[in-house]
Amino acid sequence: MGSTDIAILIGAQIVVTLLAVSVFVALRKRDQDAARASEAREHSAAHARGPSGPDIQTRTRFLATVSHEIRTPLNGVMGLAQLLDMTRLDAEQASYVEAIMKSGRALAQLIDDILDFSQIEAGKFALRSENFELTPLVEGVVELLAPRAGAKGLEIASVVSPDAPTQLTGDPARLRQVLINLLGNAVNYTDRGGVGLRVYVDGPSLRFDVRDSGPGVPAAAREAIFEEFERADWSTKPQGGAGLGLAISRRLVQLMGGALALSDTSDAGSTFSIILPLTESVAPSPPQPLVGQRVLIVAQSLFEAPFLAESLRSAGAVATIMAGPPAIDLLAQKEAPSYHAILLDCALGPEAIGALVKSARLGGARRLFLLFSPLERRAFGQAALRDVDGWLVKPVRQSSLLTRLSHKGPDAPTSAAGALPFPVLDGLRVLVAEDNDVNALIVTRALGKFGAEVTRVGNGAEAVVQAAEGLGPGAAPFDAILMDLFLPELDGRHATREIRAAEAGAGAPRTPIVIVTASVLKEDARAARAAGADALLTKPVDLAQLAATLDELRVAPAETVAVPSLRAERSKSELQ
Repeated sequence: MGSTDIAILIGAQIVVTLLAVSVFVALRKRDQDAARASEAREHSAAHARGPSGPDIQTRTRFLATVSHEIRTPLNGVMGLAQLLDMTRLDAEQASYVEAIMKSGRALAQLIDDILDFSQIEAGKFALRSENFELTPLVEGVVELLAPRAGAKGLEIASVVSPDAPTQLTGDPARLRQVLINLLGNAVNYTDRGGVGLRVYVDGPSLRFDVRDSGPGVPAAAREAIFEEFERADWSTKPQGGAGLGLAISRRLVQLMGGALALSDTSDAGSTFSIILPLTESVAPSPPQPLVGQRVLIVAQSLFEAPFLAESLRSAGAVATIMAGPPAIDLLAQKEAPSYHAILLDCALGPEAIGALVKSARLGGARRLFLLFSPLERRAFGQAALRDVDGWLVKPVRQSSLLTRLSHKGPDAPTSAAGALPFPVLDGLRVLVAEDNDVNALIVTRALGKFGAEVTRVGNGAEAVVQAAEGLGPGAAPFDAILMDLFLPELDGRHATREIRAAEAGAGAPRTPIVIVTASVLKEDARAARAAGADALLTKPVDLAQLAATLDELRVAPAETVAVPSLRAERSKSELQ
């Protein structure tokens, strides 16, 4: 199967997944509306009591069941994208694959968010506490929303102040979720200009300001937009969405001990601010690899150019921003200032960029770099790259900016996710029990690339037969079994129990069994462990984590392993 075939499969899986998510959100809203209508008909005392325990449990169970059906096609999207990422890609293709994977992760997070909303309503929600890197989280959120912003002709950028701590202690998934909601809303309601995210220390607090150049929010709508399933209606066109974003964001920020507010709004746009208590983490002095360098940024930009200049200055450079026409005139002069590097924003257009490159070369510019979005990259073509020393994709990561300006060298094909540390599984014999053909394709191809030998069966009964055949005298047993929880004929839980019984009867060693499931119900996880599973992975499965799990289990299969993944803490708690 070639890259084109994989891309077609990804597209089909995305369509199915998006349809499922639309139904999921619609059903959740209908459930909420029905609950409100019922409460409105009750006596005021009954209304104050809210939903009963059984009602909450039924609602949560219903949402968990629907989420299971969504995770299956989503697993196909994520898995095929990861397979595509293992092929040789040029930089542009790699950026698209990375966007697919990031979007898939965000969609998986959305499913979890809706379930979490029910838990918040029931008063059973708890935040995690762990150390995490601040800048990669912020930049990852902005990159995730860049395609949506680019499709509307908007710029989107971020900057983390050098006085901000490099590491925070808290719940990174929930902070990321809130930032996605705020930035996503800003993109939705902005038609011209752009969206910017600035992170900085404000007294005893860490502040995240999401600013846009949209229409602003009228005073009458400023409280309504924080209500569940409410959207501000001042816009003349529908913006879509579930109407959950700001409501759940405010609740999450409050659980973090902070505040979320609409801190500024005008005809020139709005600013939503997250204000969190600053932890004891200390921001180290930022490295300054560009001390003494003069850098010219040629752009007409509300956010990207000022944010780039701020990052360059924090790295020790002297950064100047100029618009296109003045820069052309300046660079054409014989006595033009000497710049170590010039960054040219392709949003100025091919004609302006061509004139700038010519003037800069005549003026003896040392290094020229283009800044472009993936859409602008296609418009300029390969010829434009031959006239410059390199390029950076917007929104520009701070680390990429400093690396490109600190080192020389051409852009090279790369993997979207970088070199993933896949364990070598050479010779590992794996039995895969999976009834979904797309999911089976993903797992078998991935394990094959890792060096494993794979046997696939389509139901639990066949898995028991295959495993038992490997227990006989002179037979070669499987080194690991990958089992879907819900299989035809015999489900994964009962198949696991029968395999364990067969091993005990034959006096054979215990074969590591990994249960893969789209279920988020704790009782399903407990049942899998009770049946004899060694680990549990939640769909969509991260292939690197799958390989790491199998590698770890073949070394120490005797103990149950709680494996971290994209939803690490959720899976871990379900195994306990």
